[in-house]
Amino acid sequence: MPLLRRGFKTWCENAARGYRRELNLDQFGPLDPRILAAKLGIRVWTPKDVPGVSAAALKQLCKVDPDNWSAVTICVGTKRVIIVNDQHSPERQNNSIMHELSHIILKHRAAQVFVSPKGQMLLSEYDETQEEEADCLSGTLLVPREALLRLLTSGRAHTVVAAHFAVSMDVLKMRINLTGVQKQLGFRRYGGG
Repeated sequence: MPLLRRGFKTWCENAARGYRRELNLDQFGPLDPRILAAKLGIRVWTPKDVPGVSAAALKQLCKVDPDNWSAVTICVGTKRVIIVNDQHSPERQNNSIMHELSHIILKHRAAQVFVSPKGQMLLSEYDETQEEEADCLSGTLLVPREALLRLLTSGRAHTVVAAHFAVSMDVLKMRINLTGVQKQLGFRRYGGG
């Protein structure tokens, strides 16, 4: 697994604080990815919102094969639209949208792009480093370290913290592990500070 460049995690934490400030949100509160997308001028659609999508395509995406995709960004000129799988839980949709937004914020260029005959980007694949960076930024935007530490220090249960940030337990556990807050809390609990 590639390592994140030096200072990247700190940059992500600063970005999370900055976006909350720009949106007039509480520094310790949740950040709805749809609100961030709107701020960035990016639309968020579900498959049924896509103009001209066929009934067969909708059936394939939403009924036959909903577990094999989460979200995709379509680019037409300078406009971007994120299409999210609305068959997933709201928490998973939040993570999927924020992941796509992270690629856009980080100005990632896809390693492989599929283009329609009309010149629309349909699907892109990013390299492993870009995926790791997008995972890091999206997790940090959804669950900033400082806010996570504050909520866990107050004794809130993990399920309550996950609900507060509108994320899945998997995303919360990932952030707990990546931020080191569990170690910090254990250190405090047993007289280390």
